[in-house]
Amino acid sequence: MTRYTLSGKNSVLLLGTKYYQTDNRQQQGPGSAAADPDFEFYTEEYPNYERQSAFELPNANLAVFGENIIDLSPAFSITPGFRWEYIKTRSEGAYRNIVLDLAGNPLLNEEVTDNRTFERNFLLLGVGAAYKLGDSAELYANISQNYRSVTFSDIRVVNPSYQVAEDIRDEDGFTADLGFRGNYRSVLSFDLSVFSLLYDNRLGEILKNETRTNANGEVVETGRVVRFRGNIGTAFMYGLESFLDWNLKKTFAPGAERVRANVYLNLALTDSEYLDSEETGVEGNRVEFIPRINMKTGLQFGYGNFLGSLQYSYLSEQFTDATNAPRDINDNQRGIEGSIPAYDIMDLSLSYSYRKWKLEAGVNNLMGNTYFTRRATGYPGPGIIPAEPRTFYTGIQFRL
Repeated sequence: MTRYTLSGKNSVLLLGTKYYQTDNRQQQGPGSAAADPDFEFYTEEYPNYERQSAFELPNANLAVFGENIIDLSPAFSITPGFRWEYIKTRSEGAYRNIVLDLAGNPLLNEEVTDNRTFERNFLLLGVGAAYKLGDSAELYANISQNYRSVTFSDIRVVNPSYQVAEDIRDEDGFTADLGFRGNYRSVLSFDLSVFSLLYDNRLGEILKNETRTNANGEVVETGRVVRFRGNIGTAFMYGLESFLDWNLKKTFAPGAERVRANVYLNLALTDSEYLDSEETGVEGNRVEFIPRINMKTGLQFGYGNFLGSLQYSYLSEQFTDATNAPRDINDNQRGIEGSIPAYDIMDLSLSYSYRKWKLEAGVNNLMGNTYFTRRATGYPGPGIIPAEPRTFYTGIQFRL
């Protein structure tokens, strides 16, 4: 980072680089039937279920990035930036294609080698601007390209309820926002912004009939409904994000030095739509896992060494696949279908400090609500993954 002057105005240049390399390993095979956690393979006890897959996943990533803050006037500045990425993702290994009859005897047991290499590089550009409205507020705007690369967790899934497109590829697009932030007399802090995101070739999931390649090389439907992952289409998301923090102590009791009290609100109103898709029944649908309302609000309070926080969260209904498939409460066999209903949660946390000691306690899901946040296609499903019920915790800390 270096500071310099440009036409008599202050500027700041930041350049950086990142290098990342890893060699992960991933295996699947038959496990124990016992209730305790056991991460050994039981191939001898279950001879019809051999080790199903074994992969080495070496990956490399090199990035060079930079941004430059340029003051065009005492109140107005722009910040152009760039990021160049090189990604090489490899898969070396094999998986077993096992077909059993109704008695559990193998009809087909073959090893399929699956070595893949994805190598790509790209340049992302963006620019931001800020305009100060006095000492306590400013307007800002940003626009930049975005990118989301395919990972091998997207591609290699050994699961009877899941299928991945063979031509799955990276997604890209842009992100833009316009906002107003600041504080009012050191009592009210705020940040209000409108935003939009466009993803082309967005990675998503739909429910469709499973397809297989038969012995003649023909692609045929099996009649089973599976969750299919691939590049679903062009998705557009837009909305309003807001954050407000009101200092109650400075407003109503500015002389109470030992008192702490403030309320806050973090609210996001988001809408989304698939603008274009080659898949049936997707265009015009809402994008999965995007609730229209995401709100967090709460109260932070305290007196002296005693501190507390009470937070309430609410998320509206969200779909789990791009087809926006509805729930069928009378069907207990296909738990991978359906939306996630709206839910709310309240959490309470308390702490007290005395010299080098600190005691903490709290309650999560104070209201004891029953809800879930996702659907699983495999273990321990297929079906919903219930969230935790009301839980209590406490802890003690000692500082040397």
